[in-house]
Amino acid sequence: TANYFQGQWNPDSRFVDTRNLPEDVYQKGLVEMLSLTEPSQAKDIVSYLCETLGPTFATQTIAPIAVKLYGDNVDLSQLMSASSVSYFGLQRIIALNPEITNKLKEIPVFDDKLAYHNFSDYQKRLADDKTQLHPYYYPNNGKGVSFWVEFFLKQVKAKGVEVINGKSIDKINYQGKIIESVTLSSQENLPCDFLFWTVPPVLALKVAGLEVKQRDLTFKTTGIFHFNVDKPLLNTTSHYVWNWDSNYKGFRITLYPNLQQKTTDMKYNLTVETLCDPDGVDQIDQQAMYQELVDIGIVAKDANIISQHKQVIHNTFPVPTFEFAEAVKNNYDDLSAAFDNVHIAGRFAGKSWFHGDVLKDVYYDIKAMFS
Repeated sequence: TANYFQGQWNPDSRFVDTRNLPEDVYQKGLVEMLSLTEPSQAKDIVSYLCETLGPTFATQTIAPIAVKLYGDNVDLSQLMSASSVSYFGLQRIIALNPEITNKLKEIPVFDDKLAYHNFSDYQKRLADDKTQLHPYYYPNNGKGVSFWVEFFLKQVKAKGVEVINGKSIDKINYQGKIIESVTLSSQENLPCDFLFWTVPPVLALKVAGLEVKQRDLTFKTTGIFHFNVDKPLLNTTSHYVWNWDSNYKGFRITLYPNLQQKTTDMKYNLTVETLCDPDGVDQIDQQAMYQELVDIGIVAKDANIISQHKQVIHNTFPVPTFEFAEAVKNNYDDLSAAFDNVHIAGRFAGKSWFHGDVLKDVYYDIKAMFS
C-alpha cells in the first residue's frame, strides 16, 4: 500500500509521513514525540495523541485526518482513542529514518507510535515471530473478493447448511427466556433451538417486540466511485492507497489491475471511497472524484473514462464516540439478558472490528459452544 499526505506520495507505507510537514513544524513535533516516553492511558483521541505523538503531530497530522473521516461537526475529544485511530491505523506515524525507527521500535512505547518505513521491515519482524505470521490472500482469478463469498458458501452447503437469501426476520417468537422460532418476511416459521445473532442486537430487540431504549448510534455514509479508464494507471504496484490529504474527499483507493494477473485484455479499473454524512453524499459527484484521481497522480491526465458508477451505502463506519460505545454495550446487554438461547457475535458484539478478526471470533465462539 501507499499513502498521500501534504501533496506528496509515500509509496512504501500506509502510515502518515510526518516528514512531509514544513521543516520547522516537523522538527518541533519530533522533539515533542521523542520526549514522551510513557504509554498513554487516555480514553479520548485528543488526549491520547497529545500524550503519545505530542501536540504538534496530533494537531498537524492526525486531527485534520480525523475531521476528514468523521466530519467537522464531530467533537474530537468525544471520540474514543481505542477505535477512532485504530480503525485506520492512525495511531502510528512515520518519522526519522528507517535505521533509527527500527531501533526505537525495540522499545514498546515507541513501537506503539512509530511505523516501519517499509513493509519489508514489518515482514522481517513477523518472520522472527512465527505466532504472528498471518498471510493475506486476494483472489486473482477475476472474481475479486466475491470468490471468498462463493468459497465459504460452497463449504457450508456441503455440510448441509441451508442458506436463505432475500428474506428477513420479521418476528422472534419466545416463551419466557427461550426463543422457540423466528418468522421470516415470507411468513415462513423456522423452529429455533439456538439463535446465533451477528447483526446489531437492536434489530433483534425490535423484532422480539422488546423495549428499545433511544440511544445515540451515529454512522457515516460511504460513497463508492468506480471508474474504468482507457490507459494504464500511473501507480502499478500498490493494491490500495490511502489519501490522508485533507484537501481531498477520497480517503481510500483500490487499484484492481495491481491485484490481478496481467492479461492482454487488461482492464484499468479502480475504486475511490469517501465518508460523509447521510445528507451530504448526494453533493459529491463522480466528475469531482475522478478529478481527484488525476490531481494526485493515480490516473493519467489524458486518460478517458470508459465507464463509471456511483454507489451509496449508509450506516457503514460508526462514529466511535463514548455514547456510541455505551449504546452498543447496552443493546448487547439487553439482548443477552432477554434470552437464554441466544449468542451475539460479529462487530456489534463489541470485541472486534476488522473482518479477519470478526471471522476468527465467530469461529472460536461456535467451537466453544458446540464442541
